[in-house]
Amino acid sequence: MKILITGGSGMLGSALIRLYHQQHQLRFIARNRAIAQQLERDSTAVAYLLDLNDRTALIQACEGVDAIIHCAALSSPWGTYEQFFQANVAATQNLVEAARIQDVPHLVHISTTSVYFDYADRWAITETDALAGQWCNDYAKTKYLAERVVANSPVKSIILRPRGIFGPNDRAIVPRVLSSVFHGQLLLPSGRNPVVDLTCVDNVAHAAMLACEQMETLAHGEIFNITNGEPMPVEMLLQQLLTALDHPVTIRRLPYPVLRPLLKVNEWIRHRLATHPEPRLTCYSAGLLHHHQTLDISKARDILGYQPHITIKQGIEQYVRWVATQNL
Repeated sequence: MKILITGGSGMLGSALIRLYHQQHQLRFIARNRAIAQQLERDSTAVAYLLDLNDRTALIQACEGVDAIIHCAALSSPWGTYEQFFQANVAATQNLVEAARIQDVPHLVHISTTSVYFDYADRWAITETDALAGQWCNDYAKTKYLAERVVANSPVKSIILRPRGIFGPNDRAIVPRVLSSVFHGQLLLPSGRNPVVDLTCVDNVAHAAMLACEQMETLAHGEIFNITNGEPMPVEMLLQQLLTALDHPVTIRRLPYPVLRPLLKVNEWIRHRLATHPEPRLTCYSAGLLHHHQTLDISKARDILGYQPHITIKQGIEQYVRWVATQNL
């Protein structure tokens, strides 16, 4: 298949290239020339250096492809609404319009399980369960709006909702954890030890490729939760990760009911500063470390034939090996 990957220089995009460049004719969109050139050297994939707001260049990139895997997004707990809207909604609108013009038959859209998160415990969430009654942040809101864009487009689309992606090229989740360690201690914003799901990036890439390959048999707008299927307590995950990184810590707990109002005030202040500086801890990040949230992936197993190939333990080992090759 000829497949276009957006966000090719990101964690998921680069995993797709690494894993599938020999099986499929891959092209990818990136904005960083140095990273794009390195990906081209390491694979058979072809880079398109462009911004998703450049509609003319985007139409050219879509020419002749059989499917698009849309990974590009602003995935962050902090930012302005305009930043999230442009990166997650407007860019998706541009992409589906370019796909329509070039008669691209299939699109796999990478969304997020943040659309379910509403600061409450939720267990074994299925794709038909209620979404959050109130969006936890602008990231979740704009990712949902992007889902509506692809679901309402004439391009046959499948939506994947992966939870907590980590692995090589992760420059978000694990770095944020490490930046929170002070003098050998990690302060958790909760007196609880919630059970959560994570997903190794190679497993998300596997699910995306399964969706591409089976698109003809799937219904337009079908949604699939994607995780490792290994829910476990947060402290167990953190201890495994930090031990593997040779960064042992003592975990201390803070009272969430006291902390959350302070975080809200801090966010209110920072949003009104000219530079909008990111807090060390957001309400959203604290909530994720306080509430149980697990996903039911039986639909992906039954319909896509999805089986996680990489365990959490293996994913941590893979990440540690990648870190050893970086100047971090």
